[in-house]
Amino acid sequence: MRWKEEIKLAVQSSESTCAAEILAVIQAVESGQTWAVQMLDASSGFVRGNILDLGTYDECIEVNGQSDNVSIRGKLCMVSFMSIFRTLTPAISRVNDHIFSSVCFPSSCNETQVEQIMNAALGNIPVLSDLGFSATEALCAREEVEGFSVGTLSTIMFVVAVGVFLIFCTVCDFVRRRRPAEASSVMIKFSKFSFYTNILEMFVTKELPAIEGMRVLSMCWIVVHHQSFMFLLIPTVNRADVDKWYNSWTSLYIEAASFAVDTFFLLSGFLMAYSFFLARKSGKPINWRRFYLHRYLRLTPSLAFVMLISSFLARWNGNGLIGGSFVARSVENCHENWWVNLLYLQNFVNKERMCLIHSWYLAAEMQLFWISSIIMYSLHRWPKYGLRLLGCFLVISVAIPPVVLATSGYSNRLSALRVEQGKIVSENLFDFYMPTYNRGFPYFLGVLLGYDVANTKRQLTKVNAAISWIIACVLMLLCIGSTHYIYNTDIGYNLALETVYALTSRPFWSIAVAWIVYACTQGYGGPVTGFLSSPFFQPLSRISYSIYLIHVGIQVMRLTHEITLDFVANSTIIEAYLTNMVMSIGVGFFVYLCFEAPAAVLENIFTNRVLGSNQAIPTEGFDKKTRISNEAAKDK
Repeated sequence: MRWKEEIKLAVQSSESTCAAEILAVIQAVESGQTWAVQMLDASSGFVRGNILDLGTYDECIEVNGQSDNVSIRGKLCMVSFMSIFRTLTPAISRVNDHIFSSVCFPSSCNETQVEQIMNAALGNIPVLSDLGFSATEALCAREEVEGFSVGTLSTIMFVVAVGVFLIFCTVCDFVRRRRPAEASSVMIKFSKFSFYTNILEMFVTKELPAIEGMRVLSMCWIVVHHQSFMFLLIPTVNRADVDKWYNSWTSLYIEAASFAVDTFFLLSGFLMAYSFFLARKSGKPINWRRFYLHRYLRLTPSLAFVMLISSFLARWNGNGLIGGSFVARSVENCHENWWVNLLYLQNFVNKERMCLIHSWYLAAEMQLFWISSIIMYSLHRWPKYGLRLLGCFLVISVAIPPVVLATSGYSNRLSALRVEQGKIVSENLFDFYMPTYNRGFPYFLGVLLGYDVANTKRQLTKVNAAISWIIACVLMLLCIGSTHYIYNTDIGYNLALETVYALTSRPFWSIAVAWIVYACTQGYGGPVTGFLSSPFFQPLSRISYSIYLIHVGIQVMRLTHEITLDFVANSTIIEAYLTNMVMSIGVGFFVYLCFEAPAAVLENIFTNRVLGSNQAIPTEGFDKKTRISNEAAKDK
């Protein structure tokens, strides 16, 4: 290559130590020695993962001029080039086989034209031609949003109308409280939608002990888990260090966070079964229409609102080069597949084009709810056969994940997420992690636990309780520790290890959580019960469903405003997480007061009037109206 020869000629004319060392470095580079490539790379940082140049987004899009009576506006495009170092050392190939650079083009150019123009330009640069440097793909930022669509205007008007109505209801509430004798029945009904009334409702404690704390802590764990995935999607200056960090023990709190989802599944199954059998013991009849309708109406209004915002307002959030394409694809997915979410089938139907990708959990839980109602009816009518049926579901739900993994070659690892043209790509996520048949065990175990707590009273000795706590802690530590080895890319893919992990990890975690729920609700929790039952968790528990729905949108909002490279470390992840959590709580509080709580009031009015009020209804993991007795949890 000419550039190497020219450097050699330049240094050979000198007899200094520098000249000798430069020649030694060139020879080491030619032989592919890592230290030499690292030295050559230090100015760019390619080997460390600085493989993406975002350019200056604002400077490009502000271009607006004329030449020869032709109007020119700027559009920033990111061009993918075949890496020049991949043949020199495997270090760069562990990060990416390509490097990316941003170039400002006229807005009329499409991505194919950008790629062709770049290859034509590179062909005239001898040094780059010698290195085999060529453009392989282009991605352009979407154009600035102009004007309001009918859908956008309708969404804004709807939100404003809801706000005005709730303010009116709040005024009615204050008038009713100051002059209760003059309050009409209509004013009393309007008062139920009041901001003030629903804020007070957030601090009413009537749940089983510890449930609220477990729900809030699991929610926080899920949020930090999703935050870590965002750092896999955003451009970073040290991507290689990110990969190393994921292989270290310091990332363990991220790797094991998916177990929080299993905690939610177990809590949902437990609360539904417990309230069902408690109602049956009290003699209340079950209205099956209300049973299903209550569940659907409790979850759907808030979900529909967030989908509405994602469909028509998210595009105004930002137009960054990376996040803009991601948001554009998300908006398109919601326009096409909103109806799938309303049927709660999004983890099976058009799953790779899902509107609100994190809503897969709601679909899986709803499907398990439908199945579990059959089991609970059998447990009530024919307890002996119902337990056998539930046992079959538990065994099958343990066996399916390892069989699916072993036969299809999937992995339990989720850290291989990537975005291509704004689309999330991961077979493990869509085909193994999300399907309901792979997530059933914790939910069915929760149903069994709810049935047992509602129907069986037993006394445990302190020794038995202590042994159970030790077993639960060991199982949790085993699950968390084994997750590190599954996520460690340095170990490599091991089908036998992956299969054993799929067979044992979620069942072990679910059994441990089931004991914590049982111990805390039956008086064997000690200080754990005191901590998880803290009043601090009460209001956060009430808005946990709203937080779950909106937190990913807030994380994506940060992604859309990425115009420079980030440096990722534990501190930056925690900082981003805390910021996201505070914002999610604030926005979740708004969604709860404006949509979730009013929808619950409407649901109660509708079902009481149409289906009758003296009926037993189920509860669920996110339900704010879980009203069940604490008497079973008195200290023994």
